[in-house]
Amino acid sequence: MKDTIPQPYQPTEVKKIGAVLIQVLEKYYQECYQAKGRSVPELNPSHLIELAQSSLDNPSRSFAELAELALSLGHRLHDPRYMGHQVPPVIPVSALFDILGTAANQGAAVFEMAPFGTAAERAVIQELGKLVGWTAGTFAGIGTHGGTLANVTALLAARNIRYSKVWREGMASSSALKPAIMTSEDSHYCIARACGILGLGTSQLIKVPIDDRRKMDLFEARKLLLKSKEQGFDVFAIVGSACTTPTGSFDDLEGVAALAKEFKLWFHVDGAHGASFLFSERYKSLLKGAELADSLTWDAHKMLFVPALSTYLLYKNAEHSWEAFAQDAPYLFDPKDPQGLAEFDGGLRTFECTKGALSLGLWGVWSLYGKEFLASLIERAMESTKVFYDLLKASPDFEPAHVPECNILCFQFKPTSMGTDLEKLSELQFKIRKRLLRDGEGYITGTRLGGRYYLRVTVINPLTSKEHFASLMDKIRDVAPNLES
Repeated sequence: MKDTIPQPYQPTEVKKIGAVLIQVLEKYYQECYQAKGRSVPELNPSHLIELAQSSLDNPSRSFAELAELALSLGHRLHDPRYMGHQVPPVIPVSALFDILGTAANQGAAVFEMAPFGTAAERAVIQELGKLVGWTAGTFAGIGTHGGTLANVTALLAARNIRYSKVWREGMASSSALKPAIMTSEDSHYCIARACGILGLGTSQLIKVPIDDRRKMDLFEARKLLLKSKEQGFDVFAIVGSACTTPTGSFDDLEGVAALAKEFKLWFHVDGAHGASFLFSERYKSLLKGAELADSLTWDAHKMLFVPALSTYLLYKNAEHSWEAFAQDAPYLFDPKDPQGLAEFDGGLRTFECTKGALSLGLWGVWSLYGKEFLASLIERAMESTKVFYDLLKASPDFEPAHVPECNILCFQFKPTSMGTDLEKLSELQFKIRKRLLRDGEGYITGTRLGGRYYLRVTVINPLTSKEHFASLMDKIRDVAPNLES
């Protein structure tokens, strides 16, 4: 057996493929920015699977061919006509920083397996916590793969703190009353999922009605808390949304914090989308009260324009960051480690045993361009959303569903030919979105509010302009007449 380096591992092969990758990506971004052709491929799962399978069956294509295939049949978030889900067109260089972690396969659950990846995560967390308003050295956090994991982990810590025996002895040891969590009707579905995962049961999620601005109704929340014990519930945590997914509404976090203090509840803020507004001096007031939270979830892969997944779970009290889990695994995490590195092992604070170096993208763009650049992208998205809202308001055949509080906006197309039949109007919006998806010239989403279907945009691409909004409205006007019957 010859002692040779297999070709895929040879540095010359990496150099060759790396050069091709840069060319492929440059071409891809230029095509996206030109906004020509489809911004979303034809969504034919069987056909796409066949194409992927053909390369596995006949492994003979070049790297360039495979890379171009993957990019050409993916969703083009960098196309300025993309106004869909809360997923950004990433700052391109942030993806290259992420490549460093994946190319070297840095696993950040154990410090010694990803020393700098872990260090970058710690440094980012320290800066994020200071933006929340917490004092350096008093708080802590962990990076996770997604907001759902962060929210579940925070509520797991809250459960374990409230019921000290439950980790070892199970929920039967928790309380004579049924442990429960409170949140608003518009909170993210993962809060209900957390109740199932934590063994509470989704029936023990108390959903508070929303007010006319689609925020948690604090008056109703207080009434529900006062009644909770006589109904057999022991509410131990309350979750505020910053912001909600359907309409981008921010709960009154100061008001939620006051309820948490009055009723001795853990206060968690789901700031997956909205926490990034703390970067902006102009818009950070939307998060007023977040500094009062016991824990906060923050997705950098939304409004900080880095690749998924890059999420942070922050705890106001550093000691609480150890409460979610209790493991004896000296082969990975040894508290008696003579080097004293156990405190830096991320796996003790998170579900994941294998965890990527998910902070390199954010650390990289922050180091290159600074906090102010990230703030400018956020502010641009907010200003563009206001432009679209004004266009909708000025058009008699369109109606916005709400005044946008951030960069999420719902609306309906309301041609005079449809009259006032709400059911038919809802059906028309659904058909419009389906047709737009089929044509592939732009991308928006939809949601239901009060039982009615609305078109929905997240204005997140810094290249999206007034002309793109007007073009979308014209496209809707063009396709709608054939869909009304």
